Amino acid sequence: MSTRENKREAPVPVLALACIARPTFAVDYAQQMATRALAALQQEGWPVYGEARLLMDAQAAHEQALRLKEHEPDVLVLLCATFSDASMVVELADQLAVPVCLWALREPGAAGERLWLNSLCGAHIAAHALRKTGRVVRYLYGDPGEENLFVPLAALARAAATRRRLRASRLGLVGEAPTGFYGCQFDDLALTRVIGTTVSRLDLQRVFSAARSAPTSAVAAAIASTQERSPSLQALAPEEVQRFGAAYVALRTFLKEQQLDGLAVRCWPEFPQDFGLMPCATLGRLADDGFICACEADLHGAVTLLLLQWLSGAAPLLADVVALNEETNTISLWHCGNAPACLARAGAAEEVPLTVHCNRRIGVAGNFAIRPGPATLARLGVGPDGYRLLYVEGEILDEPVNRFAGNTAVFRPITAARSLLDRLILDGWEHHVAFVAGHQAQALEALAELLQIEGVAL
Repeated sequence: MSTRENKREAPVPVLALACIARPTFAVDYAQQMATRALAALQQEGWPVYGEARLLMDAQAAHEQALRLKEHEPDVLVLLCATFSDASMVVELADQLAVPVCLWALREPGAAGERLWLNSLCGAHIAAHALRKTGRVVRYLYGDPGEENLFVPLAALARAAATRRRLRASRLGLVGEAPTGFYGCQFDDLALTRVIGTTVSRLDLQRVFSAARSAPTSAVAAAIASTQERSPSLQALAPEEVQRFGAAYVALRTFLKEQQLDGLAVRCWPEFPQDFGLMPCATLGRLADDGFICACEADLHGAVTLLLLQWLSGAAPLLADVVALNEETNTISLWHCGNAPACLARAGAAEEVPLTVHCNRRIGVAGNFAIRPGPATLARLGVGPDGYRLLYVEGEILDEPVNRFAGNTAVFRPITAARSLLDRLILDGWEHHVAFVAGHQAQALEALAELLQIEGVAL
């Protein structure tokens, strides 16, 4: 994979399909639509289990649910091929503890004829029953083949698959949160109970020791591959470049040996003081490899990055909110040089510049603006009532000049930028926010509901 290609592995959702009906409606037509519905789902490229056979009673629904359960689906797609009471829906939900996407079809008959299907009413009665049983519910309305029909399903499916991955996720914590960075602290037990993530800790001095003894050939290979896309690395102090490669090898070995999805790293003051390196570009290089990396030991920030990467299939970034421009309705998102190369704005040159850290004046840190396009800002945090998830869609503007040394993104939310800033500050959100390419609000809304935490949409 090219380091300039912003694509990441995302979990593939598994779908189950069940079709319910009553014999007093237009069953032949309903069966045709069920067959088309199954084919349309399969064309989306998702694994789909189930069949187009119409279920007519609770016993048939029970038997189908047992068969579907064996495939451990993430979402049950329930086609209300005709009206039905909720007994079959409840039976399916009893066996399949997954969110449900109801599908209601359009009425085919001519004006003045009876309801052929009454499908929408069937979906309505099913939704009421499912919500009473505690299920997360979304719905589709339309016939197979309609444009954008599956948008709500895709959001729910991505959220459900991400929730599944979060339940088995593992992150590494290198060091502890810096003094006074209370928003970077976390409760291990609450994190595992609510989100599912477990944490493996690594002492900073062990990292430094492992880096100093890292295999020479591995360090040289890491430096060479980085210089290939960032020749500016060669202009930095050789000893700092060597430490960059050594820290990369040590941290990557830790990630692999512990089978981790990413890291939250205490990047100062010990890294520059005791090891002679700012690890910004080291973390960016690891992010190029597909791992998520959060600065300042922000573990909840790392989880935010993880869920955004799995929802979107793109690389996210953690940043500070550093400026507000009321005239352009934008906020500036910045951090000191840890962005992966795939987020770099395409400029006249192909190089992704690396330089010294803007404050510490030692290497190695990135220095480039973030590429423009639709984007979503999000933050998993802890409020007065426990975990909560904030999100807002918008766009990153095309800014040819990197406004602040390091990595800068100018974000225009769909809401008022001042209102976004108000909510972040007045509601006491942690100071790091994450952003990722694409619009992910529907999936984030569903994920918050699946995790049973507060979702805060702006």
